[in-house]
Amino acid sequence: MSVPIFALVAALAFVLLLVLARALATPRAKSAEEALSESALEEAAGVEDALAAVVKRATVSYYDKSAEDDAAFAAFKKDLEGLFPKVHAKLRREEIGDRALLFTWEGSGKTLAPAGLRPAILCAHFDVVPAEDAEQWRHGPFSGDIAELCVWGRGTQDIKVTLVCALHAAERLLADGFGPRRTIYFAFGGDEEIGGSRGARLTGETLASRGVHASFLLDEGGPVADGMLAFADRPLALIGIAEKGYMDVAVEAAGAGGHASMPPRRTAVGDLARAIAAIEASPSKARLGYTVRSFLNKLSPYSPLYVRILFRNLWLFGPIVKAFFGAGHTTNAMIRTTYAPTMLQGSAKENVLADLARANVNVRILPGETAEGILARMARLAKPSGAKVRDGHPESRVEPLPESSVDHEGYRAIEAALSASFPEAAAVPYLFCAGTDTKHYRGVAEAMYRLTPLKQNASQLDGVHGRDERVEIGNLRRCEIFYHRLIESL
Repeated sequence: MSVPIFALVAALAFVLLLVLARALATPRAKSAEEALSESALEEAAGVEDALAAVVKRATVSYYDKSAEDDAAFAAFKKDLEGLFPKVHAKLRREEIGDRALLFTWEGSGKTLAPAGLRPAILCAHFDVVPAEDAEQWRHGPFSGDIAELCVWGRGTQDIKVTLVCALHAAERLLADGFGPRRTIYFAFGGDEEIGGSRGARLTGETLASRGVHASFLLDEGGPVADGMLAFADRPLALIGIAEKGYMDVAVEAAGAGGHASMPPRRTAVGDLARAIAAIEASPSKARLGYTVRSFLNKLSPYSPLYVRILFRNLWLFGPIVKAFFGAGHTTNAMIRTTYAPTMLQGSAKENVLADLARANVNVRILPGETAEGILARMARLAKPSGAKVRDGHPESRVEPLPESSVDHEGYRAIEAALSASFPEAAAVPYLFCAGTDTKHYRGVAEAMYRLTPLKQNASQLDGVHGRDERVEIGNLRRCEIFYHRLIESL
């Protein structure tokens, strides 16, 4: 296959610039961590006790509602009343359905656009995933132990932590007599881990029915990532400005069935395997959309000179950046729609041919593409193998969410709060590849952002949905300071 002339010229130009950059640039020292003062961290003291208390409630959500412990959810809500009395006394508290809480902190100024300040929505969820390996945890998943300078248990990272930090910050501000000029909504769902249909969806519908059109929304998202990119000279606070869509696609192949001792030349399982192989061998086209371009632009000042040259001249080096991102599964997910076969089903017995073979392919859809377009593409790839595709769970399909601007008051407020709580980090926009409750507020907020303000490295992130989930107390207090500064700025 011949190499396109443009790509060849770009590659040669990059090599020349790389040599020049390395010759001229001196190594950039990593900035020293500007740790917050002990007195600043002490201001948030007590947030660890509040988090430990609510982690003890096993608010595990299941698709089968009968498997849930309703008493644990009720106790969690009761705990909040005791932990945050001023919030419950001063803010309007509503239970939306059986799995959502909505607190409204009325602003002192007008909230109707364009004359005044429009509301802000701070989201989190209080349900957690199960811990099937509880006996292997160093501290029980619902112990709420405070040990080894950490709080342990489900929800300490995902995501009771931000709920508690937001309310603890509000409690402190109320104690100081603070009142926001704009209305602030604290919207907490109790079934995010299973789609949010009984929690955030109802809250979003309630706010929409009241004519609420917020300036921005903040939900869980990227961490303050420590060491995610080796060439970055500081931690990166990953602010999700977009969220991929979601779809499960059933790929099916029919066969004759029968005894495995006399198989036909082509079987249902063989046709299915060929279809899956064709889908995996034909990834979607890589695209550097608004979110990725914003990410590269914001990241470039904290990168070596030769990387900055690359990121700031995408008109020339776009193909190289795509190739670089495509080489790693994490970065690859930022530039294209991904297809992940996750489940296979054939016959029920070893020596019986399947009359129907089925696979589930989990698809995460890049902004700018649609679920119907993806289905049509997969159907074309599967057709030569004799397989067909369909939407496996139409009720769970989510189209990609709109990309929110980095030139927005909400983004700037988040940046400012990060500079006060994680001054050693650089705030960069990010494409969030997982799913959140944010999807249920489409149309309610002008801009939607996703951030979990905890400093975490790859090892610590393994605790999310994993064993020994925990958060360091100093890190937790910085998360609380983030919400304190954010709310104060509103």
